[in-house]
Order: sequence, then structure tokens, then C-alpha cells
Amino acid sequence: MEETTKAILVNVSDDKDGEKILEELELLASTAGYETVGTMLQRKERPDKAYYIGTGKLKELKEAVDALSAEAVIFDNDISGSQFNNLENFLGVEVLDRATIILEIFARHATSAEGKLQVELARKKHGLPRVLGQNAGMSRQGGGGGGGAGARRGAGEQKLELDKRTIRREIRDLEEKINKLTEERRLRRKKRQNGKIKAVSIVGYTNAGKSTLMNYLTKAGVLEENKLFATLDTTGRKLWLAPGKEFVITDTVGFISRLPHEFIEAFKSTLEETQFSDLILHVVNMESEDAEKEYNVANEVLSSIGAGEVKTIVVLNKTDSENISSFRPECDYIEISARTGKGIEKLKQKIAEVLFGDSVNDN
Repeated sequence: MEETTKAILVNVSDDKDGEKILEELELLASTAGYETVGTMLQRKERPDKAYYIGTGKLKELKEAVDALSAEAVIFDNDISGSQFNNLENFLGVEVLDRATIILEIFARHATSAEGKLQVELARKKHGLPRVLGQNAGMSRQGGGGGGGAGARRGAGEQKLELDKRTIRREIRDLEEKINKLTEERRLRRKKRQNGKIKAVSIVGYTNAGKSTLMNYLTKAGVLEENKLFATLDTTGRKLWLAPGKEFVITDTVGFISRLPHEFIEAFKSTLEETQFSDLILHVVNMESEDAEKEYNVANEVLSSIGAGEVKTIVVLNKTDSENISSFRPECDYIEISARTGKGIEKLKQKIAEVLFGDSVNDN
């Protein structure tokens, strides 16, 4: 059995759906190996500059940490470097934010060389502000004294400056390696386009059933798990529908609301494959109570990566479930079950029509 770390989840905002937000954070935390032992909500328009959470609630949080023997506190919010350090000093346990948890999940699930590089780059970029926050704290604490700048700095501040430079150098090195892989990817794409091979991308909110659909269509053997971001590395396979009707289909990383900007930057080369697709299959999890919200979030992410205008087939998945959402998009859609195969033939027909202008059986 996998060992878990006890954590308290915190959300500070004026969002009326605070409970729902914490439900998704709990699922993220569980996927990253944390056991939720408590939650805390604070309705607050503006975060506290020093601790993000208000000082009264901060004391309550400290009491909860001690009473529940929590080993970590996870904020759904974006915490600054100085706030991280202030919180950890006050609470005496590890403090994480939502972006950190998502990046931890990516780190667990990356298997390809490119995926691992992208995850490491995102983590370095996300971690740099914490080092800067520590540096700022030491600068405020530093006293006077004669001599040059080096003479006024303590050993701790000098080490933090070195850490900052080291991280920035590591970020540059990782970016160079990813740029080389990006160029190789572009060459492969150009070769595919010159050969007039069509490309289809499967996208959707995380846990929508994209990998299950990919496996049903291509027998690709992609990991299927009822967890957020169960698969991280993109998988491409050729799919043959009929003579003269074949294409490359790619399963992409799942989307989620408020994706960390470090993720978008680090995974830019992977995500741009979607931008250059001939067709997108937008998979929606119809078992989810938030199917409409998840559909809209995925569309927002597609727009943000320049794929908003690509031809799209909306695929409503898990429609064989007893309890499915009443949500139906205004555009055309196809209802399927990637688990049982319901509606898959109709989906193939629609793909053929969009890509080749006729059905699977037409020559």
C-alpha cells in the first residue's frame, strides 16, 4: 500500500463554490500521495500580504495542524515565495500550493525523456520564486556593516544567491534540451504534412476517458486509471479506417482549470501538436456533475494554446453510466462509451467525413 502524507487543505477566496474547489483539490492531493485530514475555507476578497490567509484563521490552522498531526498544508491558491516561507515558519510543516501539487503529479507520471524534461523545467520555474522569497527575507534581516556588498552579506544570503543562479542555469540547460526535441518534433510534423497524413488529437478535461478512447480505437495500450493526469506523455498511433483513409491520432495530457502557467510554458512544444492538428476530438466526461464547466475549461485551454479554431468533434463519453449529466453542448456532438464501444462506429464515420469528405465505406 502506498504511503500517504497527512494534509490539511485550504482555500482563501470570495468564490461561493469554495467547497467544490476543495473537492477537486482533494482529488489532486490524493493522486499526489496526500491524505486529507482536514479542510479550511476563508471567504476573503484580498489575500493577506504576509501569510495569504488572515491572521485569525492562521492561528486556527496552526491549532488544526497540531491537533490532527498534519504533515503538510496545501493551499488551493497561488502562494508567493515570501508567503511560503512565512507560512512554513509559523506552521512548522511543509506548505504547498495547487500548482506544486499538479507538478508533483506530472513528475510521478512522466515516463518519456521529453516528458521528464518538461516536468523538471516546470518545477524549476515554479520553485524559483520561493528561493527569491527566501532571499528577500534575508535581505530584510541583514544588518549594516562596512565593506562591499559581499562583506555585508551573511553566509546564508550568499548561499541563496548561489542557489538562485544555479536554478536559473539549470532552467536554461533544460530549455536548450527541450528546444532540440521541439525541432525534431517539427521536422517529423513537416514530414507528415508533406506526406499528406492527417493528424487528430484527443483532448479534454483530465479523467474524461481520453486514454480509454485511444485504446479502443488503436489498441495502443495507454495506461487507463481513474485518477487525474493518469497519463502525461503524449502517445501517437496510426489509425486505418479504410483504403486511403488513415491518420495519426494522438492522446494528449488532460486539461484542468487554472493550469499553472509554468505547465503551459514547459509543455508548449507538446501542446502545439494540437494546434497543428487537422481535427480535435474533445472528450467530455458525462459522469461528472461539472461536465459543462469542464467542457468550458477545456475550450479555454484550447484557445490559450492557439487551437481554438481547429475543426472539432465533441465526444460525450461514459454515456452508458446510470447517472449522466444533463449537459448538452450547443454544437453537434456524438454520444459514446469508450469502455463498451457504444457509438464508436458512428464516431469513426464522423471522423472520416470531416477528414476526407466522405464516410468510411465510400471510395
